Parts: sequence; C-alpha cells; structure tokens
Amino acid sequence: MLKNIKTLSAILFIGLIFIVSQTSQVAAISVKELLGLEKTEPEEKKKTISSQKESKGKGDWAQTANNNATQNQQVDLDYVSLLIANMNGQERSKILEDSNLFKQVIESEANNQSTVSAAIANKVEQDRNVEFLMRRGAENILREAYLNRLVASKLPENFPSNEQISEYFESNKQQFVVPERIHVWQIFFKKSEKADAKEIAALKKKANKIISDIKKGNTDYSNIALSQSEHEQSKALGGYMGLLKTGDLLPEMKGPLLKLKEGELSKPVESESGIHILKRGKILQAETLELSQVKPQIRQLLVKQANTQLRSAIFTQARKEYPQDISDKKLEEWRLRLKTNTN
Repeated sequence: MLKNIKTLSAILFIGLIFIVSQTSQVAAISVKELLGLEKTEPEEKKKTISSQKESKGKGDWAQTANNNATQNQQVDLDYVSLLIANMNGQERSKILEDSNLFKQVIESEANNQSTVSAAIANKVEQDRNVEFLMRRGAENILREAYLNRLVASKLPENFPSNEQISEYFESNKQQFVVPERIHVWQIFFKKSEKADAKEIAALKKKANKIISDIKKGNTDYSNIALSQSEHEQSKALGGYMGLLKTGDLLPEMKGPLLKLKEGELSKPVESESGIHILKRGKILQAETLELSQVKPQIRQLLVKQANTQLRSAIFTQARKEYPQDISDKKLEEWRLRLKTNTN
C-alpha cells in the first residue's frame, strides 16, 4: 500500500511539473498557486515587493496567502507523544514495536497536518458550516472526557465487589441457563415454488433411495450431503447444521428429530421449502452455569449498567444547572421555519 501511495505521489508531482512547464510561456506560476496555497498577484505588485522577498532568503518558500504568517502545523515529538498516549494499549504497543508501521502512521499524520495548514492558509475554517462542525467535534470530545472522568470518580475502585456479583447471580439465575441443544445434520432437496404432488413424490422417492443406500453401507451420509444437498451452508460440512437450541427448531423438524436415536436417520421430512433427510447427534441437556463461569460477564454487565445510570444522572443535573430554552412551542416554530426554508 505504501508503495502505491509513493507511486501516486510521484505521478501527481510529475503532473504538477508538467502543468507548470506548459503554462510557463503565459505567466510564471508556482506549485503553491496550483495547490491554492497562495494567490497570484498583478505583475506590478510583484515588482514592488520583489526586493522584500529576496531579503527573506531563497529557502523561505512557506509563506501563505497574501503574505500572512500562518503557522505551519508541525509534527514534532510532543505531538507524536500525545498521539501515541491517546491510543489504546494494544494499538500503541503494535505501532511502537514495528518501525515501518510507526513510520507509516507518522507520515500519515504529517500529511494530515500539512493539509490542515493548507486549509487554514485558504481560510477554510472561516466557513460557517466548517466552523460549526469543528466546534461540535471539539465539544463532543470535551463532553465525553468530562463524562468519563466524572463516572470514573463516582465508581468505587473495586466496583463491582464479589458480593455484588454474587447477589446479581443469585437474583438472576434464569439469565444463566443454557437451554437444551442438539447436534443436527441434514441432506436437503429443494422443491420448486409451485411444486405439485408428483414433484414432491419424486423427491421423497429420491430421499428414500439415499436413506436405503446409507443404511446398507453403499454410500456415506456426509459424501451425499457434499455432492447432492441443496443447502449451501451445511453441505460443505457434510450436512452438519450445528449445535441448535431444541426450542428454536421448526415444529416439523423438532418432532422427527427427537424421536430418533443418536446417529439415526429420519424418514424424508417435508417442509415448506423442500425434503429433508435428518440425522440426530448428541443432545446436550439444559444446565445452569456456575458463578465462576459467568463472573466476568456479570462484572462487565454491572459496570455497563452503572455507567449508563451515572451518565443519565449527569445529563439530568447538567440540564438543571445550565438550562436550555427549548420549549415545545419554540421547537415547533423552529421546525416549521426550517421546513419552509428547505422547501
């Protein structure tokens, strides 16, 4: 990917040089002008300030539009330190361990900051909509930082305690019941949308022949599923449908399956979609999980609930201390005015 970026950059740079060379006979133009980083000036004005430009030195090429001194957004060690510090631990470790990845990340940031400098030089941030979106983005970050800090300060360090976790488990054991499940296989033959009795009879005859061949040992269930079943998801697995909750099975499947012994094949079973040859696997009985098995999930759940409740309380209190004047009457007036303006 980095190679492609370098290639594209080279093509764009060559293209810019080509444009400059083609327009040099008409008027002198710089790459900065093509990128919108400075405005062209009348020849007379250029002459009057040429001596000033020369006095600044040949290397001072980073002047902005109208010769104003807009500061270039620099990527330095302080900036990179803050960038890395605000990553999650896994991402931070990955980037710092890989010099090539680190370089790619910082190069990307450098591109971003240079583009921001170009945008500022062209006063894009002064656009009312852009200014609003920038402010709103900053406010969102500020709000989340405030909420996270306040929530963290209100939650005890050891929350939830082992006692709180145990209490929740005992009061909500029904949430930690694993229902009865069953391993299921099938070979499926699809019937047409307007299948008549003749077509269905033919499919059942085909299914009965396969069942007979499997029982005689002339063929293997998984091979037939792989070569002939018309259920794409299970055929690649030899007809295996998975470990399914018994309560979730369709009635026309559940009855025949539960009558079978483990490893036994059903007779052809008809459903709305087609004909099934079912094979029953092991049934796993319903069980209630132990506290030790679900303790991490309960801890995560209680922290999430506490966060939600605290954030809601913070919003409520903030609205009381810093009220907003948005009555129903005013809201309806705004809506109608905006609706009229956009139509």
